[in-house]
Amino acid sequence: MHRPSDLKATGAAGSEQRTIAEGLLTDAGTRVVYAQASDEIPSAKELLGLTSTEAQILPMLGRGEALWRVGTHAFLVRHLLGSSELDLVNTDARMTNTN
Repeated sequence: MHRPSDLKATGAAGSEQRTIAEGLLTDAGTRVVYAQASDEIPSAKELLGLTSTEAQILPMLGRGEALWRVGTHAFLVRHLLGSSELDLVNTDARMTNTN
C-alpha cells in the first residue's frame, strides 16, 4: 500500500474486509515505511504502531529513504541502486512514458 488511507478502499469502517486488511498489516513483522504526507502521519502512527519520534521522521524522508520497523527495532535506511537495478524498480518511468 502507498499510504495508510489506502485501507479505506478495502471496505467500510468496521467491515470484515477492512478488519482483515488491518489485521494483515498488524501481523507484519517487518514494515518498510517511505515518506508520508503530513496528513497521513496520525493514521500511520496508529496503524503501524510508530512512536512519536518515528512518526515525526516520515514527512522528512527523502527519495530512497525509509523507516524500517523489524519487530520492536527501528532503523533509518537509505536504499542504493546499482545501474542494473534501476530498470526493475523505476515505476515512475511508466507514468512518464508517452509511447
